[in-house]
Amino acid sequence: MKHITITIAWLLSLTVAAQSTSPDVIASSGEYYENANNSISYTLGEIAVETYSNGSNILTQGFQQPVSVAITGIDLDLLVYLEGPFSGSQMNTTLNSEGEIPLSQPYNTAPWNYSGTESVGSIPNSNVVDWVLIELRDAANAGAATPATTIARQAAFLLNDGSVVGLDGSNGACSIAAPPISNSLFVVVWHRNHLGILSANGLTGSGGTYSYDFSTAITQVYNGGAGYKEIATGIFGMVAGDADADGEINTADKTVWANQAGTKGYESADFNMNSQVNNPDKNDMWVPNRSYESQVPE
Repeated sequence: MKHITITIAWLLSLTVAAQSTSPDVIASSGEYYENANNSISYTLGEIAVETYSNGSNILTQGFQQPVSVAITGIDLDLLVYLEGPFSGSQMNTTLNSEGEIPLSQPYNTAPWNYSGTESVGSIPNSNVVDWVLIELRDAANAGAATPATTIARQAAFLLNDGSVVGLDGSNGACSIAAPPISNSLFVVVWHRNHLGILSANGLTGSGGTYSYDFSTAITQVYNGGAGYKEIATGIFGMVAGDADADGEINTADKTVWANQAGTKGYESADFNMNSQVNNPDKNDMWVPNRSYESQVPE
């Protein structure tokens, strides 16, 4: 008698208000079906004997991939300051008021190489200071939050009060599409001429929103003493002076400053972000900061 072996995988349905990727069955014969409540995948003559997972994707031996990868929205309520434009209790918005901030995210070049298409028809809020790049990492602890643990990246706007907001420029949570978190959620903040930082602690969600205030202590940043600083009494911020964005403030950044000195606009050596590259950028920012290095794990 001829036997046909059928391997069937029943899945629980995941209800999310976002997109997901459907499984594919790659075999000599088999199929995948789903409805609003359940899904089923099967192959003929190929028994599933083991499943492999990297946290985002699942592959079952037997040439079937029976689980959808859910992409959900993570709402972030972040507060972070840049040293360069900071004065008193907030940051200046000179680049904005003078029309120098680009309408498309500026992190599509090295070292970030971010391919996101975030753009606006006009800068949406007079309080916007600049673009920042937010990166989410899913790891057991901050030291283990290497680039391999990155689950999402998104460009956003930074307001003068330190709030990170979406493209509409409105105060409130910034939503980023990401898969479910397996370990703890850590946040990296990148800026084009300030040293990148990583949250020292995993973020805790409340009511669906993950909050983190980088400004309250140097210990809010991973290895903060080497790549973060107090920018006013009791207020901490990202270190200015990294003109070439290589994660170190050194003579190479001074060379960039020298090449741009006397220019006006959206320049990487404009450390105080007043749209002018001049001596205060070097003397007030680069000189006192030239021993700092980003501590974001690589």
